[in-house]
Formats: sequence, C-alpha cells, structure tokens
Amino acid sequence: MRFFDYISIALKDIRRQYTRSLLTILALIISTVILVVMVAISFGSRQAVLQQFGSSDALTGISVTPNQTSGTLGPLGDVQQVNASASKLDDATITKLSVIPHVRSAYPDTHIWEIASFSMDGGRGRYVAQVNGIPRDVSLGLKAGTQFASNDESNVVILGYAYAKALGYGNAPTTLIGKTLQLTTQKGYRGIGATIPAANATERETNTYNQSTTTLPVTIIGVTDSGVNQNSLFVSLGWAHALRTARYNDGAQLKTVDQLSNDGYTAIQVVVDTVSNVKAVADAVRQLGYGQTSTLSQVEELQQFTTMVWVILGAVAVIAIIAAALGVVNTMLMTVSEQQYVIGIWRACGARKRFIMSLFLVESALLGLVGGTLGSIIGIFIGQFINQYSNALLSSQGFVITNIATVPLWLAGGAIVVTTAFGILAGFYPAYRAARQDPSYALNGGQ
Repeated sequence: MRFFDYISIALKDIRRQYTRSLLTILALIISTVILVVMVAISFGSRQAVLQQFGSSDALTGISVTPNQTSGTLGPLGDVQQVNASASKLDDATITKLSVIPHVRSAYPDTHIWEIASFSMDGGRGRYVAQVNGIPRDVSLGLKAGTQFASNDESNVVILGYAYAKALGYGNAPTTLIGKTLQLTTQKGYRGIGATIPAANATERETNTYNQSTTTLPVTIIGVTDSGVNQNSLFVSLGWAHALRTARYNDGAQLKTVDQLSNDGYTAIQVVVDTVSNVKAVADAVRQLGYGQTSTLSQVEELQQFTTMVWVILGAVAVIAIIAAALGVVNTMLMTVSEQQYVIGIWRACGARKRFIMSLFLVESALLGLVGGTLGSIIGIFIGQFINQYSNALLSSQGFVITNIATVPLWLAGGAIVVTTAFGILAGFYPAYRAARQDPSYALNGGQ
C-alpha cells in the first residue's frame, strides 16, 4: 500500500470521529501555542539583552563608582552592603585608573540631577531626562551628527537613539540634527540659565522661586547609535559643570558652588582594550578600593537569568504537550476499540501486523501534525501581538522599543516536529495493541 493510501484511510477515521479528533487537536494546539510563545519570549529577551548593549565594543566598558560593595544579601543578590569608606571620584582618580594595564581610556561620567525632563519643540510628550556630561574626546558612536566641538560648548546635546525612536525619528535620525529640545529643570534650580532671586528678595519671592522650574533650550547636534548610550542625553563636560554650579546672591556678592567639583563625578567610565581583559581590569579597580560594574558582567548575569527562564518556560511547555499527548493516547485507544471488527477483517484478509500498526501511527501523527501546525501559526500571531503591545507601552514611557517575543523559523518548525513526534509516541501503544489483536477474537466482537 502506498503512503498516501495510509493518509487517506487515516483522514477518513479522523473525520468519522470528528468531535473527539477536534478536541484532541485543540489540546495539541493549546500546548503548541504555549511552547511557541514561551520559548519566543525567552529567546526574544536574550536577543533584546544583546541589542541593548550593541556591538562587542560596548562589552569592554567598566563603570567605576566611589563605593565598593560587599556582602551580598538575599538569594538573588538583589541587596548589597556598602563599605564604610568611600573615595571621591575626581581627575586624580582618572589618572590613577588610566595607568592600569589594558585600560585604553578613562573619562568622567556625571549625571546632571538638576535636569528633570525634556520635550521637543512641536512634538508630543515629555520624557524623563537622563543627562550626562562627558569630555569632547569621548567617542559615543553616532548614527547622525557630530561630537562636541569643545568641552565648554553650551546649549547643545547629543540625543540617545532610544529617545530618537520614542520621538518618531528612529528611521531618520539625521532629520533631528538642528532641532530644539526644551530641558526642564528641577524646582529651585540655580545653575546657568536661571534667573535667581535678587539679594533683597523677600522670603515669599524666594519660596516662590524654589517651587518653580527653569526651561533651557538646547540644540541637537548628534544622535547616538543603539547600545549602552542610547538611553541618555549628553552635554559637554564644561557645560555640565555650569549646570551643576549653584549661585546665591549674598548681599552685593554672588557666591557659586560647583557641585560637580565639590561632590566628585558620579562615575568614571573605563574602556578596556579587549573583552578578555575586562575581568582583570575590574579586579584591579576593586583592589584600589573603588566599586565597579562591567557591562560584560551585566550581560552575563542577564544571559544566565534568561537561560534559567528559558529552561523553566520550556519545561512548562513540554509538560503541556505531554498532557495533550495523553489525549492522543485516549483518542487512539478508543479508535482501536471501536474498530475491532474492521481490524479483524483486515487481519483475516491477510493484512500484516506492520500494516495495522503503521495505519494507526499515521493517524496519530496526523493529529500531532495538524495540532502543531495550527498551534505554531497562532503562536506567531500571538508573538506579534505581544511585540506590538509591549512596544507601544515602552514607547509611551520613553524607553527603547524592542521585540521581546521572537519566533524564528526554527522555533515554528521545531514545534511542529515536536508535536508530531509526541503524536507518534502517543499512538505507538494503541497501534501496537491493534496489531496484536487476534483476528477471530476481533471478528467475534471481542468474545
């Protein structure tokens, strides 16, 4: 008998027991959807981690902080103790870090806490501003525009690519060059660009000023590429000092306090020559008494976490498929029981056990194939829906847009293969039982 004859007979049996077969296929569809969606989320999250950090060059960065942490508390390491001693990060620290072997460069990175949010002229929405001051000779990696012309260049910014996407210019970052952003400061801001109260201001006038914000117009001169710098706004280091310099009118004298010089840098970014030397440099930084966080270690931790999630979700999906496979076993056993007389006729007419067994295996395989195929298709559409919803949510919050559910072809094809294989395995015992039936016993109605 030809293979297509097996399929034809199997399809007739499936149509004959339509309701039972439909319920079995529905169970396989649900289990396949669970498998595809869960693995897609796990795989997509791993890809998103790598996308956030961009190329391998980004993995050579180490962020040095004043405090060194010790004593991890909690099973997931989510709480850390801070050592009693803390070192101020200044230019002397940069010099000290620069002489560590394999360090290619070290530069200050300071967060401008005085800037709270920003919006674009003519644009919709306001975004939380993560503003950092950096030297002009630090290469950020740009998709469009230029670096700072000098360390003291004022009222210009380099926009992170995530912000460009949120503003609707992800596909055309070049068009952002020259556009104006409005930076909104924290209340009571006293840095450059603010009109501070006069020396003879009343207490009411001073209190009113302390509850008001200042708007600083800036021009976009560059847009970063995707990677570790895409979630920030960058200003020149000199202007960062000016933004963080608080001014006070004390009688006839204007007093200034450079908070950046007074408090030190928020962090110092160290760039290592190769990825293989990151751990050695991180250990050297730790021995100097500073805290450190490497991009490479963060990626490795996130990858370990996503791998654990992948294993857990995959196990849940496999359990669902096994449960659906038990439904195939039940369906096939009932089919064998109902067709005892037909099996007896086949056997009496000379049909071999191999033929009977193959016939029922083809039928169980078809159930798995149909359920797996439809489940994979539905899983792909659900993955697309998850991406659209998550991207819309991230975009509304001003964060980077990325697909968290990725369904590659190998996943869809693999899900079909898995469900088909489970269908065959589930049908093996019923098929074996059918092939082992005695013809005379089957023809006598099981008596």
